[in-house]
Amino acid sequence: MTGILSHNEKFSLFQIGDLRIKFKTSPYLERYVSILKWDNGYIECLAKYSTMAEPVEEYIDLRFIAGRLRLPEDVFHEVEEVIVA
Repeated sequence: MTGILSHNEKFSLFQIGDLRIKFKTSPYLERYVSILKWDNGYIECLAKYSTMAEPVEEYIDLRFIAGRLRLPEDVFHEVEEVIVA
């Protein structure tokens, strides 16, 4: 299964199948550029911010967000890769 990371103004969205996890991000985030690493709910990616000339490494802990939403602990087990949309 493939996870999809995207951004829309004030929020980022991570989608796997029919499940969508929406979370607030920096107002300076313009877009996600690429995924560097996926580790069962932990994402390392490159992100472009309006305040920076070049993309920077960004770290997103979806496990923490999923825990706060009371999602099952194994929610990310079937995700093999993550892409940017």
